[in-house]
Amino acid sequence: MKDAKSDNFTWASYLIDLRFDDTHLAFGTSFVIIRDTKSYLITNWHNVTGQNPETMEFLTGTICFPNNLNLYLVDKNRYSVGERTTNISWSTLNIRLLDEEDNKLWIEHPVYKQGVDVVAIPIVVPDNLVAFSIDQFVEPHNEDTEVHIGQDIYVLGFPFNNTGGGFFPIWKRASIASEPVIDIGGVPKMFVDTASRSGMSGSPVILKERRAVSIFDDGKLSNNYTKLVGIYSGRIGANDELQAQLGIVWKASVIDEIINQ
Repeated sequence: MKDAKSDNFTWASYLIDLRFDDTHLAFGTSFVIIRDTKSYLITNWHNVTGQNPETMEFLTGTICFPNNLNLYLVDKNRYSVGERTTNISWSTLNIRLLDEEDNKLWIEHPVYKQGVDVVAIPIVVPDNLVAFSIDQFVEPHNEDTEVHIGQDIYVLGFPFNNTGGGFFPIWKRASIASEPVIDIGGVPKMFVDTASRSGMSGSPVILKERRAVSIFDDGKLSNNYTKLVGIYSGRIGANDELQAQLGIVWKASVIDEIINQ
């Protein structure tokens, strides 16, 4: 009998512990993007500030601004992507959010600022740890793959700080609830239909759908349609569980708009 294998994308979503000095404030989700050999941690603006980006009020349970976070990563010598996830050890990488003069160390959207609830934090991953860029797990021959309304996608995060074993994420199914080509409220976001929960803010949202026929070309194999769709940042009706569970997803295009400014 073959050993069961883990999905590559499972290795690309990371739990973050938002803190003020050594005091825990909240949990959230993040992922890594590499651009020009530099690594950036992608998460929500409201995670790194503890504030509602629309009202600027502190979020429920937050008592002050976070000034650092712990990122949970796999030890480099104790992993094998895609293989069984036994005998894996984890370590925390501490990342400062503010410098000694309380200046922010993250990058916001150049036009919308906190109006786009996404930030990029430049990070340096030490040699003993590994942080996978989510882009590296997008299969080849998917350059023109597009998502459409009603399609199933997945939010990879940590609802209520629950994990899928170790510090691996939980895959939460969602369906696209608004036309992806339309910007909601004039900003690059869309709605998804899913019953998401606290702790999933900052999750990568991905498309992974089996191809009817695999593609093999130029030495590259693609078994699935894959795409980074965007960044999850909470839901409408978050304060009332009886309200419609519409999640907010910021489109993946905002990542390069932030990094390339």
